Amino acid sequence: MKIVFVGSGNVAHFFAQRLQFRGHEISQIYSRTKANGLALSRITNAEVTDSLDQLKTDADVYILAIKDDALEEVAATLRLNNKVAVHCAGALPVNILEQTTPNCAVIWSLYSVRKNNLPTLPDVPLVVEASNAHTREIALELARDISDRVVEADYTQRAWLHLNAVLVNNFTNHLLAIAETICKTQQLPFDILHPIIQQTIAQIKISSALQNQTGPALRHDSATIRKHESLLQEYPEWQALYSALTASIQAGFNGELTMDNG
Repeated sequence: MKIVFVGSGNVAHFFAQRLQFRGHEISQIYSRTKANGLALSRITNAEVTDSLDQLKTDADVYILAIKDDALEEVAATLRLNNKVAVHCAGALPVNILEQTTPNCAVIWSLYSVRKNNLPTLPDVPLVVEASNAHTREIALELARDISDRVVEADYTQRAWLHLNAVLVNNFTNHLLAIAETICKTQQLPFDILHPIIQQTIAQIKISSALQNQTGPALRHDSATIRKHESLLQEYPEWQALYSALTASIQAGFNGELTMDNG
């Protein structure tokens, strides 16, 4: 297929290179900053433009790999008739592109992608949704040419997946950053924690995270909890975070999410 990319950032680099490797033609790249587009152009040999008015009209698919907060504005500007348009935002609905074309889809990478260190795994998870059966077939074909791990999910499911991605990636990394800062402040080597971090990740691959929970919160070890909270007195945000996580663990749940729809 002939593909135009709107955007030249991390996801565009990842998708474009994998799709080109599988035989698709990257025809053109749009970037608001032409110099950024040129970096991807040198890899794909695609034309570059910094004007949406100059987008080619003969492509089969237009992939909008741009920031979430810019997607609606750009989509409202484009008129692609019946061509297929794909956005890559996990937290936005597929119909955000409906002004652009009736044939719209989502291909969202459930992975933290950086263009200077692109994923090498063949099974980076991709989540797909489409507005109709025709577009679904095309979106699935493209996704499967990018990755061996492709799942379909509707907007509600993707919203929950996006929340989970923030919990396990962004929030977990923030906790690691706090621990790293504490180690530095106390003149301790952060890498002494690497084995227990690796152990935590390894365990969730073989058993439930619920079953793996340990620590003073689970044991209701009040003396240790008070000691930890005391150590964090100079860091009220971290202290509040510690207390909130402790309370969540102690509240307990059985792994089933219940929602009040009333």
